[in-house]
Amino acid sequence: MSTGSFGGYEEHRFGRVIPGDVESVRRKLCEVLEDFNYIVLSDTPIQVKRNRTKSLLSATVLEYHSRLTIGLKQISEASTLATFDYSVPYLFTKGDRQALEREAEALIALATSMSQVNCSGCGAQSADAVRFCRTCGAPVARNKLPAELEVMRLTADASAAHQEIAIGAVVTLLALVIGIGLLLANTPISTKAGWIFFFLGELVAALFLYAAIARLRGTLNPAAGLQEEQPDEMTRSRPTQGRSLPPPLASITERTTGLMDDAQKTGLPVDLPRDTDPIH
Repeated sequence: MSTGSFGGYEEHRFGRVIPGDVESVRRKLCEVLEDFNYIVLSDTPIQVKRNRTKSLLSATVLEYHSRLTIGLKQISEASTLATFDYSVPYLFTKGDRQALEREAEALIALATSMSQVNCSGCGAQSADAVRFCRTCGAPVARNKLPAELEVMRLTADASAAHQEIAIGAVVTLLALVIGIGLLLANTPISTKAGWIFFFLGELVAALFLYAAIARLRGTLNPAAGLQEEQPDEMTRSRPTQGRSLPPPLASITERTTGLMDDAQKTGLPVDLPRDTDPIH
């Protein structure tokens, strides 16, 4: 594992062992990389890039403009060494580097666990690791996704929230130090500037802290809305107990009693069944 800079980009390089021969690993990784919003530029070696999807203030390291080169080397008959070489504009913390490693592990998990499924739209075979059919673009029914994807998301969001908290703390400290220093100068201009600087600094710090709390809340509970709707959907889809069953048959006594009750209500004479058995 190594970290450096190249051409204005921060670099992070590390290796992982993947089961399979070089060509099968190359093919599977290229299919999975497109599902992570990468554009495949070359497959020998694998070179991809990903455009930035959010602004720098709200993006995680997985949403920066980034370049990735994956070198493959056969180390045995059943395993391949993959060297991941990331180039991103900024690597602020150790958590950013860990998020890149978790992404690589998620790529490997998807590539090694994927199987071939038939598209429901056109019938073409596609890997279940991809979201859309390569032929017609219809959504592909996935199997259960590996846990590495969730670990990748948690690591990236936690690293971004840590940076926002650190920025908020630094801005708060600077606002206190500079604001108090201006107030201690005890001149009309410095006193006014001190209060303005203090309140503006605290406002900026509060915005960063609020963003960090909101990010952590969304990270720890990403599907609250879906969980709230799930009981209603289960209730609608569950058949009502006993609705399809016929009513139980009444006994002879119950049916006779029912006839008597109906006759009494209508005022008709009631003919009870007679015992025709001979008397011994």
